[in-house]
Amino acid sequence: MNSKKTNKLFVIIILIAAVAGFFASKQFYNTEDKNAYQALLIYPEKKTFSGFQLTDQNSTTLTIDDFSDKWTLLFFGFTHCPDVCPTTLAELQTTFKLLETENLSQMPEVLFVSVDPERDNPQTLQNYISFFNPAFNAATADGANILSITSQVGVAYHIGDHQAGDINYSVDHTAAIFLVSPQKQLYGLFQSPHDAKKMAHDLSLLIGHKQ
Repeated sequence: MNSKKTNKLFVIIILIAAVAGFFASKQFYNTEDKNAYQALLIYPEKKTFSGFQLTDQNSTTLTIDDFSDKWTLLFFGFTHCPDVCPTTLAELQTTFKLLETENLSQMPEVLFVSVDPERDNPQTLQNYISFFNPAFNAATADGANILSITSQVGVAYHIGDHQAGDINYSVDHTAAIFLVSPQKQLYGLFQSPHDAKKMAHDLSLLIGHKQ
């Protein structure tokens, strides 16, 4: 089997495993607060992930330690995305506008991770993410680090075949927004399609207000 066929088979296996794991995990979400949360699905056992390095829009290295002491909304995509990514980031921007009126004890952060490092360098990410909200963060990494974080979080993605230097190619990816706790663990997720009002309601309830 040649390397190209091997790579395709590997991608297919990763996609099947990630999707299967995602749907299987739906059976184990915490239902204790099902009447309180409108959109947030909480893992019954919080998931630890580590062993990756990302580079953000300011060319700063990010590791798991950068998730500590704050709530983080983690979303995976790419800047050339024609629909899901801009729609989701716009919804997150609306969510933040709603949260800003809630006097929360701490505002969450947003980290957009591009799975397309060939086109998305730090400057591209800076220009892209600041369009939605200058307070949002964006990052990417090489293939090995992207595979490390996506496989642990449960994100499936596939970069379409293309020649070197060709900037016109497709990328498929999971559209869920993952919530990381101040303890640096995967706490839950918001499934697509996203609703800003429901996300704001749930985050406000989870984080709490200033005393």
